[in-house]
Amino acid sequence: MTQRSFSFLEPTIAAAVAIVLVSNVIAQKFFVFTVFGISVTTSVGTLLLFPVAYIISDILTEVYGYGASRRVVWYTVAANILAASLYSAAVAMPHSPDFTNQGAFATVLGQVPGLVVASICGSWFGSFANDSTLAVMKVWMVKWDPHHKWLPLRTIASTVVGQAVDTALFVGVAVLFGVFPAFIFLALFLGQWVLKSLVEIVLTPVTVLVIRAIKRFEGMDVVGTDTYNPFAFGKDGGENRYEEVK
Repeated sequence: MTQRSFSFLEPTIAAAVAIVLVSNVIAQKFFVFTVFGISVTTSVGTLLLFPVAYIISDILTEVYGYGASRRVVWYTVAANILAASLYSAAVAMPHSPDFTNQGAFATVLGQVPGLVVASICGSWFGSFANDSTLAVMKVWMVKWDPHHKWLPLRTIASTVVGQAVDTALFVGVAVLFGVFPAFIFLALFLGQWVLKSLVEIVLTPVTVLVIRAIKRFEGMDVVGTDTYNPFAFGKDGGENRYEEVK
């Protein structure tokens, strides 16, 4: 197979990092709506960004392998820490009397450090739960489904697992930092977990189409990894089986 440079890996990594950074700001806004008489509490980030972040994670793991997705998780952690530091510094710096929005500025960005801690805890554990679940299932599934006809099975299963871990930790830590009131923890957790999972399930056909298109374009379909250790930064491993399953 002729070697070629990647066309989509770098933009996909950039999109993953950008989505996490934006979500830390807009995730502060939550609302309640009723479905079949049941009140559901969720945040704006749940509906707009978090499902897309997990779809991107699925693309990275399914196409480029667990090693690539592992690096992206650490990129997002580093970007989160940098953003929290800059936001905190911006709030703490003196301001001109003519800047009349310091209160609103501090209310929004001053909450971000707590959200960043919650985001790091949730996304770190949740992302690795999602990526390792998908990677392990792929190794198992290619034995009886080499052409990936059952690809949605592992994208959905990994999402349910990853979102449960992510949401529980994110909401729990955010409550501890006072971002959300404690009494809505259970409602917020269940609402976000169910909605995030449902959104990705609904978007599964799009996810599958994008994954297959990128595989064809890149000539990549990595199966397996040297290690699932999240701290093995220099490890990639896996086997590109694209030629085998074209």
